[in-house]
Amino acid sequence: MAIKEVISYNKDLITGEVHKEVKTKEAKGIKGKVLIELFNAKTKEKVKEAYTENIIPDLIFKDIFLRYFSGDVLGIGNTNHHNTTTLFSHIYLTDSTKPESPNTERVVGNIIGYAQRGSTYSGVDPQRGTINLSETSMEIRNNKVRVNYVFDFPTHAANGTFESIFWSDSLNGLHDHYMGPPVCGKSRTAATGYLNATNTSTVDEIKAIYWGILHVFNNMTRVIFTDYHKGYVLFSGSDTNATNSSFVQFPEHLKGHQIIFPFDINMLSTGFLDFSKGIALLDELGEPLPWHMISGAVPVLKDNGEIDYIVGFYRSSNRLTLYKWSSVGVLLSNATIENMATEFQDEYSTNFNYRNVFLVPAFWGEPIELYGNHSRTDQTTNEIIYNNRLIRLNLDGTVHSEVDVKPRIGTSMWFMQNGMNSGNIERRCHLNGFVHRTKTRIYLRYNGVNGGSSFVQVITPEGNIVEPYRPIVDTGPFYNLINTDKWVYMYRYTHSSTATIGFHYSALSKPCGAHTKLASPVEKTDANTMKVQYMFEIDLIDYLNDRY
Repeated sequence: MAIKEVISYNKDLITGEVHKEVKTKEAKGIKGKVLIELFNAKTKEKVKEAYTENIIPDLIFKDIFLRYFSGDVLGIGNTNHHNTTTLFSHIYLTDSTKPESPNTERVVGNIIGYAQRGSTYSGVDPQRGTINLSETSMEIRNNKVRVNYVFDFPTHAANGTFESIFWSDSLNGLHDHYMGPPVCGKSRTAATGYLNATNTSTVDEIKAIYWGILHVFNNMTRVIFTDYHKGYVLFSGSDTNATNSSFVQFPEHLKGHQIIFPFDINMLSTGFLDFSKGIALLDELGEPLPWHMISGAVPVLKDNGEIDYIVGFYRSSNRLTLYKWSSVGVLLSNATIENMATEFQDEYSTNFNYRNVFLVPAFWGEPIELYGNHSRTDQTTNEIIYNNRLIRLNLDGTVHSEVDVKPRIGTSMWFMQNGMNSGNIERRCHLNGFVHRTKTRIYLRYNGVNGGSSFVQVITPEGNIVEPYRPIVDTGPFYNLINTDKWVYMYRYTHSSTATIGFHYSALSKPCGAHTKLASPVEKTDANTMKVQYMFEIDLIDYLNDRY
């Protein structure tokens, strides 16, 4: 890929000051040129100007190629492109100082201003500008297509300092999940990348697929993905509807057990499960562990990918039991905390309110995580104060360490807009549990109380803040690829005698369609109007020469 040099600049036309920056970017045949102009609202004189070029992330090119090539060309994947076309529906001005990168994935920073590409706006929103349809144009010149979008921001809109410009989805959709192209596994049932099955089929493989969709990937099993197409599942052999089905040959010796099975979406003839590698989990007497005595389990792997041991837990009200099994399911140890409420009282002797337990860190050799909070009444104000905790536990039930999960405001403007500040935030929300956990991120949900609002905050496992605010959105059937920060989305549908399943590359936020960072920040006040011109320049194809 050819590399080009690009000069970005900011000019103050009153003082004559100029700030320049030279960047190197890949020449991909499509580029965006951005010109920002600020005017004195009274005299109409231009007072500031800034210019730069953008980066279109590699994700966009790869995503569109996978959808088009596997779907339209090869006919094995979903051809739906709407998830990518909406990534160029809105333009955003933010205070992010993050450098441009081909790996840029989403809009970051506080949004100072934004505008919609497809419709005009004339309201009083303090952030929203409007597209100028009369000045927006398209032309073909010098073997290039040039589309120049022009956006206007009046005196009341986009006031503040911004340094980055992004294209992405609508304001309400930025933190919604993103469903990428399908993970196309082995299939004989459809040309969509999905698996379709019926319980009336006479084909053994189709019947096994139907069984797997119903019994392996349902709400009762605990699924862990180690890659986009495979992983492990905690399966209940006590479910006679599954084990006695004629659609698969379920192993007799595993019936009645709680089992760790490896699964692979390419293993169609056995309903995705590798029956030969099922591990039955036993109790301390060597008997099958009862189905009602386990809430979750995860294998811990050796470097060669083989199972080293298995950890699990069972919770009932305030009682928590931790298990450790050998690689063949023999119980090695178990420890029970009879009453978490009193066991983990705080310095004010208030009880611990359990919210959630997360087992998966054990997969990469870390302690189990316990989430909860305490509440006490401020005798002066009569307000309830919440103390939020993340307690890490060893397998013997002892405390390994704790992480401070007090909600923090960081640089987010959202909290001030919702009546929450560093002085009252522990009185306006409390930890409700984690939403998601990845290798390097914890997504914590806080519920608003006493006039506060609910939100999600993202921190590192060490407790450092990554993202102060995310809205509460439908999490859907997303699964983290364990030991990574990547995601897979599962589409599952059953009705009457039919069942469908499919898997997609995915993310928890909408990616950005493009990102550009200015040479230096631009400040707009209510004394200024502003014009943003964003030109996409696309090289036309030097088309086929009929040569052989």
